[in-house]
Amino acid sequence: MTGVVRIARDAQPEMPWANGGGVTRQIAIEPAHATLAGGFHWRVSRARVASDGPFSILPGVDRSLWLLAGNGVRLDVDGREVVLAQPLQRYDFAGEVPIRASLLAGPIEDLNVMTARAHVRASAQVLELARDGRHEVASAPQRLVVVLAGAVRCADAEASAGDALRSDGVAPFAVQCAVAPCRLLVCRFLPV
Repeated sequence: MTGVVRIARDAQPEMPWANGGGVTRQIAIEPAHATLAGGFHWRVSRARVASDGPFSILPGVDRSLWLLAGNGVRLDVDGREVVLAQPLQRYDFAGEVPIRASLLAGPIEDLNVMTARAHVRASAQVLELARDGRHEVASAPQRLVVVLAGAVRCADAEASAGDALRSDGVAPFAVQCAVAPCRLLVCRFLPV
């Protein structure tokens, strides 16, 4: 894949959790045939969490979690409490650490970036652009821009809320806010 390719929200598969506690929408995974159960180098997803419960144990995986919507969640991280109660609050953790989530007051939505630490590391940030604001996505072998709010355009594609833009190739590319405010997750995946 070269250039920038749009991943439409409607093309992102939704997967109900086996325990019935939520639904995950997989935005992108590498390689494309991999699954959460194994073989992935990186994965970006959004989840709607409807009830309390444990996180899946994922040995060898580094994870970043952002609270997107809802009143928050309390995480019991191997006996230590972490509370995510502010929008876009982030928590980074190792996938092999036992974590139990308790919703503070109703369902939440979160954003997840996972990397297999033997293969890649992620540089990920959430940022906001004003109307006509521009962000240059720095060079990396693989990059993903998820549009959380608003709409953006670049030379090769346009994307609105829920869509993503993916680039496999080292050439930098820029996104420009077309519908403000633009809120973006920008991920760069780098070899270890």
